[in-house]
Amino acid sequence: MTDRIAQSRPPTRTPGLGPGYGPSGDARAAYETHGVSLVRYLARRAAKTRLLLQLADLLPADGLMQPAAALAAFGLYSGAAAASFGRGYRQPSFDATGTEITERDPETGARITGRLDGRGPGNRLRLSVIVEIDGIGHVEGGEEIVGTTIGRHGLGMPAPSVYSFRTVAPLADWSATARGVVTAELAPTLRGTRVRAHGRLDLADDRGTRGTVTIARDGRVTATISGADPMVIERSLA
Repeated sequence: MTDRIAQSRPPTRTPGLGPGYGPSGDARAAYETHGVSLVRYLARRAAKTRLLLQLADLLPADGLMQPAAALAAFGLYSGAAAASFGRGYRQPSFDATGTEITERDPETGARITGRLDGRGPGNRLRLSVIVEIDGIGHVEGGEEIVGTTIGRHGLGMPAPSVYSFRTVAPLADWSATARGVVTAELAPTLRGTRVRAHGRLDLADDRGTRGTVTIARDGRVTATISGADPMVIERSLA
């Protein structure tokens, strides 16, 4: 009875908190895409690690853990790291298989390494990224661009994606995954090409917490956590 009552509580909702990282909008798109290669773009797209800094308060080793809020934070980061929004400047140049590039998140100093792992039939590309944040944790991400689609929303590039996270000292032991499909889009407009994305990732942690994160074409990334401590948290990436 207690569990059913807890699960029936309306979720906590925190909308309209503005950009989930800075700089935002076209300045951010230029940082990620203007004059860079595909692997460097992947690494810069993941340089939104400010979204993970709150895990220091949510997962203390010597205090009360908040796994639902931690999973929401990780979900928001995963959605943000998988997507770009803003004006399209130019298509990133292609790298050779095995190319590995390391960047530093200019806000947090986190070390981010992107890699082109391989190519497959039909112009498929397998890419991976490793993110190391001192005192917070370690993220491993991977995606496979499976081709392109053309429709009323523009040129789409769907990519099955997975992100995994684990804490490092001094935080409590905790791990989580985000898995799903994110589609990057190039949309023609009267003012030029817009870069955007949409998709969904399913969230899970090692404490049995579950949820989803959705990415909308207007730049909203929404984490929805179910269970005994439900919540809905939004960030804007546009």
